[in-house]
Amino acid sequence: MKRISLLVAPSLLALAACGSEDVENTPVDDIDEIVDADTEYDPMTRDYTLTEDQQARRDALDSDATSAEYAGYRDEVRAEQDTEESMAAERDANRMASNGGSNTTSGSGNGAGADSSGSTDASAGDDTMPTRDANTNMRRRSEMTWSYLDRNDDGQLSVAEYAIWAIPLDPTEPEPNDARPPYVEQEEINKAADSFFYYDRDGDTYLDQREFTSARRGENFDS
Repeated sequence: MKRISLLVAPSLLALAACGSEDVENTPVDDIDEIVDADTEYDPMTRDYTLTEDQQARRDALDSDATSAEYAGYRDEVRAEQDTEESMAAERDANRMASNGGSNTTSGSGNGAGADSSGSTDASAGDDTMPTRDANTNMRRRSEMTWSYLDRNDDGQLSVAEYAIWAIPLDPTEPEPNDARPPYVEQEEINKAADSFFYYDRDGDTYLDQREFTSARRGENFDS
């Protein structure tokens, strides 16, 4: 059997090293541009260590009410249809949220939906239609904009609204004669709640855009 040796030119090695250095030095605000849309952070793949205060707020959560609110939002999602008009309205809402409620566009011209808090919304300025699952009508995580998640338009995310992003799963198959909507298992809501309270840094039991950006990036605050 012949052995084949592969010789790599020094110039190519230097180019590869340069490319690696560029990625390492990429500013964190550009993360939406360098991370593939299908590899956006999955908050369900990690355990979260909560502080004593965070755990107290987590324990006070009404899981049944949160599950019911989440199920209502999933019903909304399943009934939605994306149109050019609806997407234009969503982009306007995202721009206004990114500008603190002012209907003006940023001079950066990058269309990434970055706000003064450092939040980035990967699809805020995208003119393409989002990709929706054929069975659930859920968007991919990377295409869930702030306006899409803020179902009641109050400028913040509740646990149930956050769970739309955190649990973009196929509906759970109901057991025979089970009256529970086939949307989510309680353990999935619990896991989403753990991550929610981990990223709720100001302790107001909601996520603002900066806090949600931290969740979207999978930032680690453990000491």
